[in-house]
Amino acid sequence: MTPSWRTVPIGRHLVDVPEDATLVPQWRYNTDPLVFRNDIRTDMAYDAMINQREQALRAAPHEQYGSLFVQRVDHITNRGVTLVSWNRPGGTIMYQFDSYFRVGGRTVAYLREVSNDRLDSQLALCAEIADKLRPVDGASVPRRKGFVASSIILEDSLFNRESWSLTIKLPNKPDAWIQVSAFAQYRVEPSLRKRAGGLLTSLLGSIAGMHQLRNRARPVGPIEADEILIAGTEKGKRLYAFKWEASGKAHSLAEPQLNAELDVIESVYKTNNESFSSDEEALELWDRLIDSIRLRPGAV
Repeated sequence: MTPSWRTVPIGRHLVDVPEDATLVPQWRYNTDPLVFRNDIRTDMAYDAMINQREQALRAAPHEQYGSLFVQRVDHITNRGVTLVSWNRPGGTIMYQFDSYFRVGGRTVAYLREVSNDRLDSQLALCAEIADKLRPVDGASVPRRKGFVASSIILEDSLFNRESWSLTIKLPNKPDAWIQVSAFAQYRVEPSLRKRAGGLLTSLLGSIAGMHQLRNRARPVGPIEADEILIAGTEKGKRLYAFKWEASGKAHSLAEPQLNAELDVIESVYKTNNESFSSDEEALELWDRLIDSIRLRPGAV
């Protein structure tokens, strides 16, 4: 029986995954992580967590200013708070920004370091983020502009170096590592097949019998991309190194660099029972996954 699949909104894209897969997502906005604090479930716990963090920063010594704590800024929406502190006891060049938001009953942390000449502009960015965060219905695909992270959307369409990754863990296949990712970029690197010479030589030479299953252009709808799929057998164990990549465009949220990988390499398992029974099974899953990657309608 063919397993059922479901659609996952992530960042500004959609990816279909097996219904029974375990997903490990990560999100970054302006290169810094957006992290959900699932241990903070109520407004009361949220306020207590922020107050405790503030008191800890106030109590931490700084060599010049007495305390690491610099200031607390309360934002107007989503109960947003940014705590500004020096990033280390002797530091006077970099601030630590601890920003927190309550969105649809979830607590979101946005933590990063900021140079001291960008204090005002980065506080303004924190206020904008607080104002643009919205909850989304997990049962449907959002159809409005913005960057989706779990059950929230950051309704922003200005270019930033946002990124996401989705690690897909399949039941009964602990040996297979699968990941899809996207990176908004300032410049475009050469395409996968243009730079793959050294990689191919290394992979094909690492294990006797390694060979190419595919090495070709692999567009998905309007997305121009390449794929290189390598497989081999060592002591009866079937190994795979699959790679798909779309180079994307510079300064584009609609066309970031997109990547997908499927690996069964350097395994602790000695048989194929924990990965794929055949090349056909591996390719069937791979093709279904790759063909599903698309820009979410209305995302940009």
